[in-house]
Amino acid sequence: MRSIAAEAAYNKRWLIGLIAGPLLLGVLAAAWILSVAGSLPAELASHWNSKNVVDGWMSVAGAAWMAVAMGAMGAVIAPTALLLRAKSLLLARVGVGFGLAFGLALVALSVAMVAGQINISDVSRAEISGPVMAVGIALAFVVGCAAVWLYRPGEVDRTISPEVMVANMTAADEDSLVAVAAKEKAASGESMSIRVSMGVWRWVLSLGVGAVVALSVSFIFPFLALLGALVAAIIWMFTSGIAGIDPDGVRVRVAGRWKIMPLGWGEIRKATVEDIKVLDYGGWGYRMSAGSIGFIMGSGPALVLEAGFHQRYVISMPDLATASEAAALVNAYLHNGKVKG
Repeated sequence: MRSIAAEAAYNKRWLIGLIAGPLLLGVLAAAWILSVAGSLPAELASHWNSKNVVDGWMSVAGAAWMAVAMGAMGAVIAPTALLLRAKSLLLARVGVGFGLAFGLALVALSVAMVAGQINISDVSRAEISGPVMAVGIALAFVVGCAAVWLYRPGEVDRTISPEVMVANMTAADEDSLVAVAAKEKAASGESMSIRVSMGVWRWVLSLGVGAVVALSVSFIFPFLALLGALVAAIIWMFTSGIAGIDPDGVRVRVAGRWKIMPLGWGEIRKATVEDIKVLDYGGWGYRMSAGSIGFIMGSGPALVLEAGFHQRYVISMPDLATASEAAALVNAYLHNGKVKG
């Protein structure tokens, strides 16, 4: 059994490999496509209709970019499976294998499309190379099965740190400086605004996923690349926000504008501080799962509100001190008879 540090290092190595492997495969495929450019027509067949008639074309450079994009898709899907290990180790292992197999198969499809058009005179009669595609699918199956067998993560550690316990006790202790200050704020109807964000990773995630989407669909119709910009904008909006606590209740405004998770004081039972893990929520951003709704910006301290019938509303906090102050203010408002229900 691996230690906590060893388990983190183990999964980090897999994460790097799951990103670098498919990307490298896509780059190698693109390099091969460019190396045989002299034996290819200027415009390659890139799409066939239901009657197996060519109805789409692209340049050799476009085909090379498509191979890279196919590898990038695998580099996005396979690492995402690591997030599943909090719910099911088996599901995470299967997801890793599927992601790698899927990425490899897509790259093989790009190579097979080009291989079938080497030294042909009539592009309208082009076909995807059956042998290349068959070998690609076989390799994808073998690599996927090998990944499922080799990747063996340990259970996710959920030990509560002493720092989190202290922050929680500080917020709950009516005589603590934090709780006393919170009572004064609640009595005077003061509000608290907390900016929560993924930081620089917000840009990495939004631009990265947006680029993959744009490259993946642009070879079908160029204007579809705009979908990448739309996806990037949506991810960018939902990876930053402002959590507000005031006499009306608690809410989060994504990108500082659009209100989500609005809770009145009549709905909230109590507030606590917890050390959450992204793995438990399946990723970053606005997340919904059985019994929980969260605005998750990363693993670490969070304000957790118990409301309704065993419902949990989870809001990431920038640090433990802020989380403790926010929990104390929520509890102070709950015990203040002047707040709106």
